[in-house]
Amino acid sequence: MELLRTAARSILSQRAQLSLTLCGIAIGVFSVLIISAIGSAGQEVINRELEKLGFGCLTITAAQKELNTLSGDDLLAVSAMPEVSVAAPLNTSIGRAVMRDYAGEVLLCGVDQNAGEVIQLTLTSGRLLQESDVAAGTNCCVIDEKLAYAFYKRTNIVGKEMEITVDQGTETFTIVGVVDGEGNALKNLAGDYIPSFVYIPYTAHQSLCRSSVIDQLFIKAAPGQDPQEAGERIAAFLNRSAGYKNLYRCQDLALQKERLDAILQGVTLVLSAIGGISLVVSGLSIMTMMTAAVRDRTREIGIKRAVGAKTRHILGEFMAEAVLLTLGGSCLGLVASGGLTLAAGKLTGLSFPLQWGTIGAVLLFSAGIGVIFGVYPARLASRLRPVEALRYE
Repeated sequence: MELLRTAARSILSQRAQLSLTLCGIAIGVFSVLIISAIGSAGQEVINRELEKLGFGCLTITAAQKELNTLSGDDLLAVSAMPEVSVAAPLNTSIGRAVMRDYAGEVLLCGVDQNAGEVIQLTLTSGRLLQESDVAAGTNCCVIDEKLAYAFYKRTNIVGKEMEITVDQGTETFTIVGVVDGEGNALKNLAGDYIPSFVYIPYTAHQSLCRSSVIDQLFIKAAPGQDPQEAGERIAAFLNRSAGYKNLYRCQDLALQKERLDAILQGVTLVLSAIGGISLVVSGLSIMTMMTAAVRDRTREIGIKRAVGAKTRHILGEFMAEAVLLTLGGSCLGLVASGGLTLAAGKLTGLSFPLQWGTIGAVLLFSAGIGVIFGVYPARLASRLRPVEALRYE
C-alpha cells in the first residue's frame, strides 16, 4: 500500500504530462470498447432479422428442380411426422404489382397459414392468411407497409385490390393484411435491391404461375429433436415417396447463421485489434513520461538509495506508477464508452452491450502495456548509483 501511495503522489506531481498521457490511454480503450460494442450490436440485429427470414429453420429442396414433385399431400405428410413442429411451404417468384398509377417490382411469396411462425411476420393491419384461403386458393394477399404507402401514402389499405403479373399471366388480388416492413433491417440496408414482399396462398401462387409443385419446405423441428437428424429423416421420407435416392436434401439454416456469426465475430476482432494499436501508441507516451520523470527525480532517487532503498524498491515504485497510469486511463475510457453506448442505445433503440469479458481483456491488455513500456524507465531509475544521483543538479 505504501508503494501504491508513493506512486500515486509521484504521478499527481506531474499534472501537465499526466493529463495528456491519461487521455491517450483513455482514447485507446474507448476505441476498442466502442468497436466491440458496435460489432455486437450489428451481430444482434442481423441475427434477429435472419430469424425473421426463417434462418432458424430447416429447408427441404429438390436437387434437380425438373424432378421436383413436392405437393400439398407431401406437406401434410411431413407436418404429421413426430420430428416436425411446424412445416410451411414457400414458392417464390419476381412479379409486378399495379395499383392506381403505381407499378413496382415485388417478391411474390406463396405461403400458407403457418408463414408467421417461420418468417415472423408482424401484423399492423387486417389479418394474415388463413387455412381457408389456402384450401380455396383465394386470390388474397398480405403486403408490407412500404408497398402500401407507395400505393396510397398510408399503411392501412386493407380491402383494396391490385393486379399482380408474372411471366405466366396476370390476376387481381385483394389485400387482406399489412405487415411491418420498416422493421426489416436487412431490407433497409439493401435499399432498392430487395423489392417489396407480397404474401399470397401457395395454392394461388401455383395457379398464377401455372405450376403444381412446392418449391421448398420450411420446417421447425419438434422440441427435443436434433434438427440435423430430423432433417435427414424428413429428406429420406420424401425421397422414398418420390422414388429417388438423393433428390431431396435438407439444409439447416441455423448452421448458416452460425457461420455468419463466426465471420462477424472475426471482423469485430480484427477491428478491435486495429483499435488496440492506439493503446500501443499510448504506451510510448507512458515511456516518455516515465523517462522524463527519472531525469527530474534523479536527486530524489539518490536520497532514497542513500537511506537504504534497494534496487527492487525503486524498480517496483516506477512499475507501479506505469500500471496506475494505464489503469487510470482505462477507467476513463471505460466510463466514456459506457456513457456513449447508453446514449446511442436510447437514441436508436438498439442494444450496444459492453461485454465483461471484453472489458476485462482490455484492462489486462492496457495494464500489460503499462508494464512493458514502464520497464525501461524503471530499470533506468533502479540502476542509478547513489553518489552520482546525489551529485545530479
